[in-house]
Amino acid sequence: MYGPLMSLRLGAVTTVVVSSPDVAREFLQRHDAAFASRSVPDATGDHATNSVAWLPNSPRWRALSRIMAAELFAPHRLDALRRLRREKVQELVDHVARLAEREGGAAAVDVGRVAFATSLNLLSSTIFSRNLTSLDDHGESMEFKEVVVEIMEAGGCPNVSDFFPAIAAADLQGWRRRMAGLFARLHRVFDAVVEERLSERDAGEARKGDFLDVLLDVAVRDNDSAGLDRDTLRSLFTVTRTRACLLLSVPLIP
Repeated sequence: MYGPLMSLRLGAVTTVVVSSPDVAREFLQRHDAAFASRSVPDATGDHATNSVAWLPNSPRWRALSRIMAAELFAPHRLDALRRLRREKVQELVDHVARLAEREGGAAAVDVGRVAFATSLNLLSSTIFSRNLTSLDDHGESMEFKEVVVEIMEAGGCPNVSDFFPAIAAADLQGWRRRMAGLFARLHRVFDAVVEERLSERDAGEARKGDFLDVLLDVAVRDNDSAGLDRDTLRSLFTVTRTRACLLLSVPLIP
């Protein structure tokens, strides 16, 4: 028999198991600040140093979290995007309707693919004011989906490097190398968008008022004291991309 609080030694990692609602409340509500930090998977590599998902509970983590909460996931921001959500859902409905008219109504509809493409474009329009794929595109949206799924899988799979840090440098299972390649694929897209936006600003074009503009404004206003360099921007965009499923929990049509 075990009590509501157990301690396990997994290699070099001390793991605490809470199996009682009362004890869980102590951890998550009354002493949440003491247990807010988390172990960083070795597979995340250098990405963890700028990622709000993996930074320890620190002033930098709180500053980046505040920016995301206030400018992307805040209720007032989601309410302001009601028109955009309606527009993207209507595009999805019209696309499915066109497919239904093909081949006498016998054309197959890959619901998972078009739903993901819709959520991807909704998120990219929020951040970059542009679509990153087309509902008719069977390649690009699926590539994004595969990258996101692989990142989540690589970050969550058991890794001997996490349990025995002394041999982590060897990357015996190759998770760090695999994750670095996945991040690089996303970062190439983000870098191109950022460079395009910077060129537009230099040319005196009007602000779009999206999440990217907010981050660039903060970087200019604080003279980069907020630490919003290119690596941090990449990490923020990566986090929002992998958190796209959170937007799906918001009613698309109020």
